[in-house]
Amino acid sequence: MGFSHVNSMVKLCPDEVEISALCSSNQANIKRALEIAPKAKLCRTEAELIKQPLDAIVVSTPNFTHVELALKILKAGKHLFLEKPCGVTKEECQTLLQASKKTDRILMIGHELRYSPYFQKIKQLADAGEIGKPKMVWCREFRGPFQKKSKNWIQDDRKSGGSLVDKNCHHFDLMNWWIGSRPKRVCAFGHNAVNRVLKGPHQVNDHVTMSFEYANGVIGTHHLCLFALDFPQEDLEMGIIGDKGLLQTRISQIEILQWKRGAKQKEPIIHSVEARQGEGWGSHLGFDEIHTEFVNCILEKRQPLTTVKNCVDATLMAIAGEESIKRRAIVEIK
Repeated sequence: MGFSHVNSMVKLCPDEVEISALCSSNQANIKRALEIAPKAKLCRTEAELIKQPLDAIVVSTPNFTHVELALKILKAGKHLFLEKPCGVTKEECQTLLQASKKTDRILMIGHELRYSPYFQKIKQLADAGEIGKPKMVWCREFRGPFQKKSKNWIQDDRKSGGSLVDKNCHHFDLMNWWIGSRPKRVCAFGHNAVNRVLKGPHQVNDHVTMSFEYANGVIGTHHLCLFALDFPQEDLEMGIIGDKGLLQTRISQIEILQWKRGAKQKEPIIHSVEARQGEGWGSHLGFDEIHTEFVNCILEKRQPLTTVKNCVDATLMAIAGEESIKRRAIVEIK
């Protein structure tokens, strides 16, 4: 992931950005990064990198390190691109939120999907009243297992926050944004059936169903399976239903399907959108766009679409889902 950030910055912002320092424990990725940013200084520790004369830092480390590093980087006066999630606990999320309120630095959360013209089009259609008043949202992701990470941190729910936190805070963020309301309560069920990597009780779930309700009364569902379709057949479908119709994704063709209630359509209205397919992750649209936007926010001294305030609910929603599975109870989101 760190290499992908370096690659996008070099490719998209060569006149505005210089990659001047790197820090990673992965020697293969360091070698790849230095091939496209040969002038970058190689730092042995995060602390050494933070001390460098930098304008901004991109953090793409394991989830459980995000907040600790963010606080140090903001204290050092640097702008920050922080990969999702906003934390792995409710307390970490609140800590990051409070820190973001006290800084004048740009702090962008890496929810790249918001920056794709494709998902923005769904937001525009919903806001324009094309489906009437929103009533339901849904997400269905059937895919293969997590890619291997250093020391299998992603498989440990104490370090990743759980599969919902690492994988689906992206999708919760989109649905929260489309609806324009805060999630209120969550009920989820999940198990690990196939992808057992770790011994003990902290192996992340590999299949989950989740239901949720928003403060404005909209309800939604989420289905995740990590032992379904393998890449490139992995399937992500999302949608939003209102009292006058529905919008449904067809991401493989960068199309949005619209059905109008009572219109007796034989075929959906198709909205084709000019948008990139995504940088290496199939349905992760917006990856290129978020990098240029981060640079522009710094240069133009304006806040991004994905501030902590705007995005923290997605992480809290995912954490609530993981808590619901463990407690076998409906969880209220404060």
